[in-house]
Amino acid sequence: MLNKLIFENWLVRYWRYLRTWRHHRETIKQLNRLTDKELKDIGISRGDINRLIWLKEDKTMRGRGED
Repeated sequence: MLNKLIFENWLVRYWRYLRTWRHHRETIKQLNRLTDKELKDIGISRGDINRLIWLKEDKTMRGRGED
């Protein structure tokens, strides 16, 4: 029973991670379709896109952020 709960918990967390990742990837794709002038008009540069989309807590969850 405990193993089933652990698996279900893992499965739910993994599903949420995939959903978040897909949403972030789509947003990144949309921003990358903009021209440099359009990005400048909204106050960001092309190099800012990943940093703005993947917030600190997301990077930490993915094992890439600071502790």
